[in-house]
Amino acid sequence: MRYSVVAGFVIFFCTGITAQTAAEYQANYAKRIKMESINGVYIPVDLEDAFSELSRLGEPSGIAMFKEAPEDSIRRNLHFGLGRWIMINWGLEEGSRISHYLKEHGVTFPDDMVEVIIVTWHRQLNNQPLRLEDEVARIEKRLAEEKAKRDAESKITVIEKRPHKE
Repeated sequence: MRYSVVAGFVIFFCTGITAQTAAEYQANYAKRIKMESINGVYIPVDLEDAFSELSRLGEPSGIAMFKEAPEDSIRRNLHFGLGRWIMINWGLEEGSRISHYLKEHGVTFPDDMVEVIIVTWHRQLNNQPLRLEDEVARIEKRLAEEKAKRDAESKITVIEKRPHKE
């Protein structure tokens, strides 16, 4: 009985789930990057538009606290609150106008996109240069270091086939 209930749940949840082919993903992506809104949420076209939208949506007291916080704490602490909202609502994983803009500027991973949006908005609020190129260079350096570490830690296993002795 217990197994039939579990099997029923598996069938129920899996029947509606289909995998997207690469071609379907690309077609969906091409459509999404032109959409002004997704699921009823306005999607900014570039960083300046994102800053305007964040300022429009935010509470003035929250924006003031955000502005006064040090950049390193902004970079570390807002990823899971504001950053998660940005990632989900602005469609950074599936593609949107803002994610496409950031990809064109060398920021390809959604987590990095969130960080770039948050850090550059903080700089804009504090009348500092955005330094988008510096952020892209920092991301590229981090990715290269992570790859070098993975490569250094990877092990190559050689399996030698020998004839079987009887």
